[in-house]
Parts: sequence; C-alpha cells; structure tokens
Amino acid sequence: MPHVVLEYTGNLRPVATFGELFAQLHHVLAEVGGISPGNFKSRAIRLDDYFVGEGGDRQAFVHLTIHLFAGRSTELKQQLGRQSLAVLRQHFPPSGELDLQLTVEIQEIERATYCKFPEGTL
Repeated sequence: MPHVVLEYTGNLRPVATFGELFAQLHHVLAEVGGISPGNFKSRAIRLDDYFVGEGGDRQAFVHLTIHLFAGRSTELKQQLGRQSLAVLRQHFPPSGELDLQLTVEIQEIERATYCKFPEGTL
C-alpha cells in the first residue's frame, strides 16, 4: 500500500520515463506521508478511448489516483495532492499543441476490507 494509478490520454507524450515519475511520487509519499517505499504499487495506463469536454484532438488529461489506508488528516492528504501535482507538472508540461488538464485524487481504503497475500505483510 499505497496503490498509485496514473491514467493519461494517448495523445500525450511524457517528458520523462514513468520510472522517473514514479520514483519522484514515491519520494513525496515517503517524505510527506511517512509511507514505506517498499509497499508502493504504481502503474501507468494509457487511454486510447477517451472524450474530454466537447471532444477534439487538442483535449488531453492526466489523472493520478493515490489509494491510501484511511486515517490520515485532510491537511496531509491535501499536501500529498499538491506535491504530487507538482511532480505531474514536471513530467507533463504545457505545450501549445494540447489543452491539458492535470488532476490528483486521494482515495482512502479501509484496512478491514483490504486483502493481501501473503497475509501479514501490510
């Protein structure tokens, strides 16, 4: 835990590799959130089928969802969101070619309903 899911439209080209991007996000989560990096599970999902606003080839987005165990303060989650957004801005800078939207969402997962194998490795 946590799970980090990055969705991005297929018309985007990240500036850096996803390995670099996730390394920076993991650093933010470890430093700000106090989370052990050995528990991170991160992935990037390219979306080839999407529709933004009224459509058009110039529309693009990146949406980062960070799934964390419940119990952290709103202030901490806001700080994680702001700093994660700053990382996204480095890797997906504005260009004159696309109307790009970057978003971050922090979601809570209840420990009681999260299952993992092998057990006891949370």
